Amino acid sequence: MKSATNSAPFLPRKGRWPVSLAALFWITVCLAALLAAAEMSGRTVLGKKRAGAGPGREAEDRAAAAEEHFEKAARYLAEEKKAEGFPVRNGWSGQANALLGEEWTPLVTTLGNLESKHLASRAVWARVLTQELHRIGIRQKDTVAAGFSGSFPGLNLALITACQALGARLIAISSVTASSFGANQPGFTWPEMEARLYRAGLIRPASAAISIGGEADCGEGLDSEARLVAIDIRRKTALALGASILDPPDLPSAISWRMDLYHRLAPGHGPSLYVNIGGNAASMGSAAAILRQGNGWLRALPFDFSPERGVMARFAERNIPVLHLLNIRGLARRWGVPPE
Repeated sequence: MKSATNSAPFLPRKGRWPVSLAALFWITVCLAALLAAAEMSGRTVLGKKRAGAGPGREAEDRAAAAEEHFEKAARYLAEEKKAEGFPVRNGWSGQANALLGEEWTPLVTTLGNLESKHLASRAVWARVLTQELHRIGIRQKDTVAAGFSGSFPGLNLALITACQALGARLIAISSVTASSFGANQPGFTWPEMEARLYRAGLIRPASAAISIGGEADCGEGLDSEARLVAIDIRRKTALALGASILDPPDLPSAISWRMDLYHRLAPGHGPSLYVNIGGNAASMGSAAAILRQGNGWLRALPFDFSPERGVMARFAERNIPVLHLLNIRGLARRWGVPPE
């Protein structure tokens, strides 16, 4: 190798770069472009972890197990609902009858789309979420943090079964209230569904804390009677699941309390991933930036530093990837989830 003093052959001619430096320049540019594309797709979101070329037999087996687990849990909930006299809707699948609620009950906080809720109740989401989490590197003993609203109980159950299939630890904060056609029936709100499944030995408890949900994550907008019902459900399900009660006085408190709980309960450096399901106020925050982030995988990069930013933005600014599950029909098209 030539010494540093004998460097003349590496100096560029007038107006030209030498071949070696030009090649290095273009290699650097191409690598940067490839890394940026991989980050956008979520394939490098777990730092040094990288996805393989394909899902592999192990991932497929785990995904199939998660889907089967989901189906068993949904059948149990369907039987429970039927035994307690809840109506069976003609034209709905057994999973939809098990997981979905009414267009309106006193626990409804926002409007929801029936088609989206029906789509989100399918067991195939357990398979898809297992594959997606495996693809980005979630493995045994990783910790996944999640925010569960009651609006998409099928997706809540799908994430629980996916994490159990992968051996990952799930720390969720769940809300009692829901949008229309979500888990909005007293007796079958999402925390009550989770408590029933845990009591039957079908799942491990996921919820580490229970909030009322709704406006400001503290039930603002509910009438007085509905609020009392929600408070009672929160108390009973927290006791059944061994969870804490979240009773924030306002939205900033709800956000900071959630962040503190996730990092207190997650070992080591905190969660490897945050999953938001539905439109919980504390998870999304009140800043407009979250509305520009789309759906599905969000890059582990800051996108909002405003005081109104929610849990999703705060995880992203800590370089933790976020999976945002809200626009279910669009996500189903992108992930190849077929219509029934």
